[in-house]
Parts: sequence; structure tokens; C-alpha cells
Amino acid sequence: MEIASTTDSEVPPIEVAKPIGCAHYKRKSKFVTPCCNKVYTCRFCHDEKEDHTVNRKEVTELICTLCDVRQPVQAECQNCGIRFGKYTCLECNLFDDEEKNQFHCSGCGICRIGGAEKFFHCEKCNICLPLQLQNGHRCVENVSRGNCPVCLEDIHTSRIPSHIPMCGHLLHRTCFEQLLKAGHYACPICQTSLMDMAQLWKFLDNEIAHTPMPPEYRDYIVKILCKDCHKKGSVKFHLIGFKCKHCGSYNTCRITAPTTPPASDTEG
Repeated sequence: MEIASTTDSEVPPIEVAKPIGCAHYKRKSKFVTPCCNKVYTCRFCHDEKEDHTVNRKEVTELICTLCDVRQPVQAECQNCGIRFGKYTCLECNLFDDEEKNQFHCSGCGICRIGGAEKFFHCEKCNICLPLQLQNGHRCVENVSRGNCPVCLEDIHTSRIPSHIPMCGHLLHRTCFEQLLKAGHYACPICQTSLMDMAQLWKFLDNEIAHTPMPPEYRDYIVKILCKDCHKKGSVKFHLIGFKCKHCGSYNTCRITAPTTPPASDTEG
């Protein structure tokens, strides 16, 4: 069976589509920076190349990527009528053609992703948190209005998801995973355990039970501070670790030198 041929005159012209967006956002506009009067697709593109940052809420002019018309910030191009992004927030000057369940949080003052119905804004923490934490999280005032304690990058406006450990301090999820991979299990800010450590504490119990101290050190006592429950106590000295008598944690630190055995137990 023959396939019908097509003459040159029947071939439709090939349209070369203009690139839409950047590595960070898919959108049909670029903006004119108010700080240096340059054209960038988004604030991340600007901040990666310049020695200063841009406040996207101060942007007043856009350039349509389809017709190249420069115009005030608005949802649709005043010349060709194209919508700059399926999601549009004129308060944040944010345009995005990708579906991410975006929503604007007036409390945070920025747009979030994941769906407004799945989050609530905690007034004390001053951040949007998952609904399941509404009655079960530890509040830390303005917890997000700072930098990640690991990478020292801004965490409030970051596009990287945040992890909320039991202590309530925030850090990037990727930074949290790197800490665990490197063998660090305590919060960089308050030193509280980042996760449930019960299995490790059982392992250490077993190690200590099978590793007796030499007779001359067996009765030494040391005072400790628990970083998890913040209580002090006295325990027997052991090279493997010091177990808190109050909560069972080994996330402790020694606050005094080991005391010597009573004089009656020493030779000479």
C-alpha cells in the first residue's frame, strides 16, 4: 500500500516557538528589575547573576515573551491578550504555567504550593504548616523568618521544602537528610534529637550491658545534662555514653568530671 505524498506547497510552515519561562518557572513574561533596570525571567535568575537581590513585589513592568511589548504588571498582555501564567498573583507579581496547587497566604505574605485546604497559618510560628500539625506542634516564634541553620540560606521564601523536627525549628529537608547521612541526629540550633531515637537508645543499652568498664573505673560517677528533656542527673561513667534517668535519652553531655571512688575503695 502506498502512502500519499505531500507536495511542498501543502507542507504547513514550521513555527519556531519562543522559549517560555526559565529553569525555575514556566511563564510567558519577563520582568524589568527596579533595582538595576535589567530584564530577567524571575527573581532567582536575577539573584544568581547579580551581586544583589531583587524584591519582586517592587516590580512595576513586564515584557511579554510572545510579542515583546513592555507594559505595566498585569495578568494578561495588553497587546496580544495572552495570559502570562495559569496561576497569577498580582500581590507577589508571580506567574506560573505549571500546576502546583499554588495559593497566596496573607499571613506569610507570599505564595505557597500544595493547596490552601491542606495548610493553616500559625500566627506565633508565622508560617503555613500542614493541617495535621494544627493541634500538635511546638510553636517557635517567627521560626521561618531566618536562615536554614545548615546551609544558612533564607528558609521563608525558599522553594526547597522545609522539615519540622520535634523541637519546632525549621531546616531544609535536603539539609535534614544530609545531617542524618553524616551521622548528626541533633538540631543544629537547640541540640534536641531531630527524630525518634528509641531504637538507637535500645542499641546503646545493649552495647553498655555487654561492655563492662574496668574494675578501677566501674564506680565512677558523672553529672550530666540531657539535651532532650533538659534535666540534670548523676549516672555511672561509661565510655559509650551516659543515659538520662528521666527520659532514657543518650543525647546528653557531661557537666562535671568523673568523681573518684571513695577513699576506702582505693589501694594504699
